[in-house]
Amino acid sequence: MTVLRAARVFPTSDVDARLGAEFGRVVNVSATGALLRMRVPFMAGRQCPLSLSGSNEPATLIVRIVRTQQVPVLLPGAISELREYLVGVTFTFVSSQSGETVKNLCGDAFARRE
Repeated sequence: MTVLRAARVFPTSDVDARLGAEFGRVVNVSATGALLRMRVPFMAGRQCPLSLSGSNEPATLIVRIVRTQQVPVLLPGAISELREYLVGVTFTFVSSQSGETVKNLCGDAFARRE
């Protein structure tokens, strides 16, 4: 049996994210969660607020950390010891206003499954 998940899309413009007290960027987003690029790791299972700001109205949601993956920071022409983290989150509480922001970020993909 194949389980379909909400379609993920890349934002058409930069979307800043604040996960707890840490700042980062949205890599992709779906109707049920997002992938964030952060400078610090987060422990799976943790719940915290996620604030999104971009071209739309700012939104704050409650999320649960699903996974954290360390990735190198690539700098052209340099060797870097810097690290960033891809942090996957699932939305656990979305207000109606925040839901509209997520829907706008997802566009036509909001109702799609893959």
